[in-house]
Amino acid sequence: MHEFLLSAATFFENDVLVGLFFFAGTAIVISLWIPGFLLPIAASSGAVLDAWAGSTAVACGALVGSMAIFATSRRIGRDRLPSKLVDFIHRFEHQFRSHGAWCVFLLRLIGAPHFLVSAGSALMLIRARYFALATLAGMVPGILLAATAGSSLAA
Repeated sequence: MHEFLLSAATFFENDVLVGLFFFAGTAIVISLWIPGFLLPIAASSGAVLDAWAGSTAVACGALVGSMAIFATSRRIGRDRLPSKLVDFIHRFEHQFRSHGAWCVFLLRLIGAPHFLVSAGSALMLIRARYFALATLAGMVPGILLAATAGSSLAA
């Protein structure tokens, strides 16, 4: 995959287009619930671009993908869920309302499954802006670390 990304970078020969490529690719991968690709994409973006530009493109793409999952899950809502799952959600809802942003931040920081955090947060009725801020704050350290590692490998 690394060779493919390097050939894509030489094809575009423009850092802005390559950044948009990483942004769109990350948003698509995250919104399609494909697990395990966020950090390899971040490392590749750091190798092709630099650590800051790569991590910015990947973090923004991951945020867009997370918000797509969040919005879709919020639109589907609880009315289509089985009653046992709704009862399970009700047990945690009070704590999640008061500490939801911290929960999302910590789950993103430890690398919990992306889809479960995004969809679960939408069903817990956390505000979208708090979800977005907590998601971004929780993902940026890992993305920046992977992009820096990719950048140092390319040097």
